[in-house]
Amino acid sequence: MNRSIALFLSALPFALFAQLYTYNARYDSLDTRHDKSRPVIERYFITSNHGAALFNLGLKDEIRKNAKEEFALAEELGIDTLLATASQHLGDALNGSADAALQLKYFYQGLDYAQRSGNANHIGTAYKQIATVYKSLGDLPRALELLQLALANVTSDYQTNRTCCHLSECYRLMGKPDSALYWAQRSNIISDPGSDPYAYARSYYVLGAAYAAKRERQLADVHFARAIEVADSFQVMIPLFGSLLGRGEMELDAGDIPNAIADGRRALRVSVDGGNLEGLVGASDLLRRSFKASGQSDSAYRYFELRVLYADSLINATNLNKLQNMAFAQELKEGEEAKAKAEEAAARSRNIQFGIIALIVITLGIFLLVFSRTAVVGAKAIKNLSLIALLLFFEFINLLVHPFLGEITHHSPILMLLCMAAIAGLLIPLHHRMEKFITNMLVSKNNRVRLEAARRTIEELEARPTDINAG
Repeated sequence: MNRSIALFLSALPFALFAQLYTYNARYDSLDTRHDKSRPVIERYFITSNHGAALFNLGLKDEIRKNAKEEFALAEELGIDTLLATASQHLGDALNGSADAALQLKYFYQGLDYAQRSGNANHIGTAYKQIATVYKSLGDLPRALELLQLALANVTSDYQTNRTCCHLSECYRLMGKPDSALYWAQRSNIISDPGSDPYAYARSYYVLGAAYAAKRERQLADVHFARAIEVADSFQVMIPLFGSLLGRGEMELDAGDIPNAIADGRRALRVSVDGGNLEGLVGASDLLRRSFKASGQSDSAYRYFELRVLYADSLINATNLNKLQNMAFAQELKEGEEAKAKAEEAAARSRNIQFGIIALIVITLGIFLLVFSRTAVVGAKAIKNLSLIALLLFFEFINLLVHPFLGEITHHSPILMLLCMAAIAGLLIPLHHRMEKFITNMLVSKNNRVRLEAARRTIEELEARPTDINAG
C-alpha cells in the first residue's frame, strides 16, 4: 500500500503541471528542449510549443522530428492528456502521406488516450483531428459529423476556434455560403492576436472567404485585409497566402485587375519565402488569369510556364513527402516494436519476481506450520515470524492488485487514491484479525507441543531412578 501511495504522490505534480499548461506557440531558438538538466515536464511543454511554432512557419521536416521527440517525452511522463496531444502531433506530421490510414492511426491513438484521461477538451480535439483527414479526402459529410462531435466536447477557445473554422470551410466547399458564414462567425472568439496569431488570422481568413462566397465584396475585403495584416506581422503562413489568394480571386471576378495582380505577386513572394509550392501554384495561376484578362498575353504565358513548373515541382515534392512520411512511419513502427519488446521483457521479469515472492511467502508459511509443531522454536519467535509472513502476504496482494487498479481507473490519481484508501480500509482490520487469529493459533499449538515435550521429558526422568533401583 505504501508503494501505491508513493507512486500517486510522485505522479501528482506532473498531472497538476499538465493541467496548468496553456497553448503558446514559441520557437525554441536556444534549443532548451534538449537541456536534460531541466525537468522532463518542462522539456515536454517547450517541445510542444516549438512544434506549434514550426507549424505556423510551415517547416514540415522539422515538424516530423519535433513530433517524435514530443511523443517520447510524453511516454516518459505517462500522462494521458499529454500522450493524446503528442499522438495528434504525430498524425499532423504525417500530413500528405501516401496512405491516410497513417494519419488516422495516430489520431485514433490520440482519441484512445483522450478517452482514458476523461478530459472532454482532448476528446473533442481528437475528433477534430480525425475530421481533418476526411475533409482532405473530400468526404465532407463524414468530416461534418466528426466536427459536430468535436464541438460538443471542446471547452477551450483555442480548439473551438479551429473546429468552427473547419466547419466553415466544409460548408463553403459544399456550396453552402450561409452556413459557412455562420460557422466563420462562431470561430471569431480570439480577441487578442498575440495570444494565438494563427487562430486570429485564420478566423478572419474564413470570414473573408465566406463573405466572398456570398459575393459581399466589401465585407470580404475588410476581413481579408485584417487576416493579411495579422498573419504578416506574426509570420503565420497558411492564413497569409490563403487570404491574399482569396482576395485576389475576388478582385479578378470583379474586374479589378490591378489589385488582383498586386495580390497575386505578393502571394507569390510569400509562398517563395515560405517554400510553399501549393501557394506558388495558386499565385502563378491567379497572375496568369489576371494578365490574360488584361490582354497582356506575354505575361500571361510567362506565368503559365511558371504554374506548370511549380505544379511539376509540387508533384515531385508530394512524392518526396510521401516517401519521407513512409520513412518516418517506419521509424515510429520500429520504436513501437522496440517498446513492445521491452515491455514484454519487463513483464516476464515482473512475473518471475512475483513467482519468487509467492514462493517465499508460501515457504515461510510452511516453515511456520512446521516450527509450530516443534519445541525447537519459542512462542516469541513464532509470533514475530507470523507477523512478517502476514506483512509479506498483504503487500503481495497489493502488488497484484495495483496494475489492475490502474487499468480500471485509467491511472487517474484521484480515483486511484480513493480506491487505495478503500482497499486499505478493508485490509487493515483484516490484517489485525488474521494476525491475532494466526498468532494465537500457532503460539497455542507451539505451547501444546512444548508442554507435551516437557511432560515426556519429566516422565522419562521419573522413570530412570526406578530402572536403577530395580537393577
